[in-house]
Amino acid sequence: MGLPNDAIASAFGPESQGERRKWPHNVHARGTKWQRIIKSVLSGLYFAFRCEDVTNWNKRLAINPVPDVFPEHVRSQGHVFTTSMGSPVKNSERKLNTYPVWAPRFWGGMTISGWWQLLRDNGFRVHLSRFGWVILISFFAPINTVLAWLQRLLFHRRITETQFPAPPVFVIGHWRSGTTYLHELLSLNQQFAAPSTYQVYAANHFLVSQWFVTKFLKWMLPRQRPMDDVQISWDSPQEDEWALSTMGLPSPYHRVAFPCNEAPAADYLDMSITPDKLSRWSDAMVYFLKAVTLSTGKRLVLKSPHHTGRLHVLKQIFPDARFVHISRDPYTLLPSTVRMYRAFEESQSLQRPIPSNREQFVLETGQRVYRSYIAHATDLPASQLCEVTFDELTQNTVATVQKIYDQLKLGDFAAIRAVVEQYAESRRSFRKNEYTLSTEWKPEIELSWKDYFDRFGYPIRTV
Repeated sequence: MGLPNDAIASAFGPESQGERRKWPHNVHARGTKWQRIIKSVLSGLYFAFRCEDVTNWNKRLAINPVPDVFPEHVRSQGHVFTTSMGSPVKNSERKLNTYPVWAPRFWGGMTISGWWQLLRDNGFRVHLSRFGWVILISFFAPINTVLAWLQRLLFHRRITETQFPAPPVFVIGHWRSGTTYLHELLSLNQQFAAPSTYQVYAANHFLVSQWFVTKFLKWMLPRQRPMDDVQISWDSPQEDEWALSTMGLPSPYHRVAFPCNEAPAADYLDMSITPDKLSRWSDAMVYFLKAVTLSTGKRLVLKSPHHTGRLHVLKQIFPDARFVHISRDPYTLLPSTVRMYRAFEESQSLQRPIPSNREQFVLETGQRVYRSYIAHATDLPASQLCEVTFDELTQNTVATVQKIYDQLKLGDFAAIRAVVEQYAESRRSFRKNEYTLSTEWKPEIELSWKDYFDRFGYPIRTV
């Protein structure tokens, strides 16, 4: 059951005809102080007991949806997507790996300000079953804040004075296209370093805390990621987008925390943001990477699918940076990425996830990212951008890594050939997930990701 219409009306107050509301970002923008308080309480109680598609919630509040960007049968409203189609993956899909209750959640490294901002931006709409995590994270937020102050007191000057020993290397590509494997391979070079899992989790204070956690709290992490058999530890190479999220910057990954709400920070996928926001994001990015460099003293190898649509911005920040893009069959990318978000949401979200709103979100995200990538990739010379495929990397790993080294002039590949060969051999027994794509989603992939098919030469299937 939903909230009674008269209760909502009394809480929200009168509205002039034709006015538009946007939920949840300006949920507290109007009405008297008590109306705003009642509004927050009602919405919080409602979502504590029932999480549903924000489209239906918007209808109750008479919120105007954003204009349609897909055909009628896959219409999107407010970036939360509903569809009558079935799942893109049939029931033969492997079960997700268990994520222990004691394992940390992504949001556990946030300071008080970042944690409060995340909750406030999403109207505090936490499901009752996730209240325990909210209490626990709220307990650790002050500790993170104190540690962040301590790091700033002890290391701020050294961080700001740190120089990068060489231009960073960015591994980019769509989610689930092989970026993690490629990131691990490039990180085998002892002259390179990647942000670790703990460094992105505790981006605000890892310089003062990583010695303890990585030594005494190894047991907190599961051996494998929830969505596949890739092993993880506090020292594993990790995606720097999580660090930006932990530092309180807007990130599309905040959708994982509140999957029932409007998808946040879509404009950060292609950096179509204001100069002030861009400056804040760039400063935080550089500050974090300098802190990692201070810790390691090595050239950085970074990986983030989100960076795929940020080529033009990253080129401005790091004019001599190198980029390695990896592509994969789009018919595999959709179900694999949907599975990834399902794994994230089931283990990390503060709401009860809605299965039906993932597929269209993945399609639109990929469409926006690659519209930007294709527009800006031609601005980079071959000595700065190398494109490889998932099949190349998995079927001929050593030759593909050598191609990257030679094209981007990353150093003497012969010095690390044996290490790459050994690592590739150890991964031969790795069990990849297999997917059977529902025929209902085939035309939607081909429509939304047409530019991806064309750019990387993937054929349209006839059956």
